[in-house]
Amino acid sequence: MADRFSREGIIRAKVNIEAGYVNNKNDLGGETIWGITKATALEYGYTGPMVSMPQSTALDIYVKLWWNKLYLDDILAINPLLADRLFDYAINAGRANAVESLQRLLNVLNNQETHYADIVVDKGMGPKTLTALKAFFAKRGAEGMNYLMMGLTGMQTYHYVDISEKRKANETFTYGWLGRIWGEMRTYAKALFG
Repeated sequence: MADRFSREGIIRAKVNIEAGYVNNKNDLGGETIWGITKATALEYGYTGPMVSMPQSTALDIYVKLWWNKLYLDDILAINPLLADRLFDYAINAGRANAVESLQRLLNVLNNQETHYADIVVDKGMGPKTLTALKAFFAKRGAEGMNYLMMGLTGMQTYHYVDISEKRKANETFTYGWLGRIWGEMRTYAKALFG
């Protein structure tokens, strides 16, 4: 069995949360299985019936369309809990939202650019965002990573409240989204404090 905070462990933990086929009329994602929406399946190249998508295909989609695009192997090497946090945020609220939140936080945590330069908030993970993250970690260490994760969690929570206020049908999911974050926080606390 994979370590919970290894690449495989992180991906499998999210697939377990997202398990099963759903097609809820209130969900803008429409048909979804293993947390993969039909639009994402088509982006990957899967054209079969959503209800029949094998878990192995979903795992490959998570690797190619989330893990690799978010440079999570690099982030895993810096801090496994942060890799988990970004992966969860991205698959549940969108890659662009997760990266934008990380970029914004890095910019406001650089002490007016005395620790490292501001980065462009372009919602795309790349070398400049990774360089800023590494500089942040070099300056702030493990404590800083905990604060960064708290900031990401707060921004993810705000995202859910915001989209639920803007679209009443999202209220069907808001309680569950917040429960998901609460469960993740408990997992991180256990990993950090035993």
